[in-house]
Amino acid sequence: MFENKELKINISDFQKVFAVTAVMMQTILTFALANTHDEKTAAFIGTFYVLVKFTAPLFIFAIVYNMVKTSQHVTYFEFLKEKFFELVVPYVLWTTAYLWLFPAVQQAQPYTDMASFLLKYVTGDGAPHLWYTVMMLQIQLLMPFFVWLGYKVFTNKKAVWPVLVIATVLYVAWYVFYQTQVYAGPHHDNWYLLDRFVFSFMIYGIYGEAALMYHEAVYKFLYKIRFALLPVGLALGLASANQLMTYTGDVTFAHAPYLNTLQSLYSLVVIMGVFMFGSTMIQKQSTMLPKFKWLSTYAYRTYLANVFVFQVLLLCFKSYLLQLPIGIMILVAYLATASCAFLLSYILHVLWEAVKGIVRK
Repeated sequence: MFENKELKINISDFQKVFAVTAVMMQTILTFALANTHDEKTAAFIGTFYVLVKFTAPLFIFAIVYNMVKTSQHVTYFEFLKEKFFELVVPYVLWTTAYLWLFPAVQQAQPYTDMASFLLKYVTGDGAPHLWYTVMMLQIQLLMPFFVWLGYKVFTNKKAVWPVLVIATVLYVAWYVFYQTQVYAGPHHDNWYLLDRFVFSFMIYGIYGEAALMYHEAVYKFLYKIRFALLPVGLALGLASANQLMTYTGDVTFAHAPYLNTLQSLYSLVVIMGVFMFGSTMIQKQSTMLPKFKWLSTYAYRTYLANVFVFQVLLLCFKSYLLQLPIGIMILVAYLATASCAFLLSYILHVLWEAVKGIVRK
């Protein structure tokens, strides 16, 4: 009912597309904020940034949804082998490209020797967006747990709500600990990697497989409250943005963490909205399904490439972009980055398939 088997498309494909397009906007907004000195403009950019900062939870929800759906009868070794070539190899290659060609985009302390260079691969600090891959790969390693939880625990309806409540309570306790000890606490510098620890986003994976096991019931509930999703989501997003503006000094995205009550609730509402949208599109066999499937196929590769593509565009057109009004600049830079990143991902895929074909022969 909520899957097109001919196109091999399900709700996770829609979520990946929404997530990767929002990730690219975050890249552009970071540049825009760094190049504005007007307080009102900075406040606008900060608000817009918070409204598109739902990407990591949405990605994790989608990944676990699809992983549990497709990996029930796959051995753990086969799964790891597949994910190694699908996820790890592209991550290593792109991290190498960032560290060698655009070392200025690396996060935290710049590498100074071979040990600190290699450590960037482990921490995800090779570029501002690569931390997510480090966290996501931890989710993949837990595949047996998620399959067990989905098909052994969640198949018992009486166990669903207790598990969800306990998982949510543990998640809240975790981010309260993070807020008090790391984000605004004494371990801000030496424990900063906890934001990419698997426990920080695992809750969205648990929600994802619960939605998989009871997709029709979840969809019916969301359909009943569909008109409330937009105003509630907007209210939560603006409240989270207002929280960002309460900090003294210049607006900085470092004050907009994922591990936050308002941001977590906002991300959850966005997840529900995309879940309902994608389910409706599949149910009605929309003519847009092939396009969403194509975008989803290249979503992860485009996510890895987007900062690289934007840096190349800046090398060529930075002076021209900075001459544009800020709103126009954001739009132009975003459309150019998104189209070029997807195109690059497609070209690299075609070349890789050609190389594999030659090797086989």
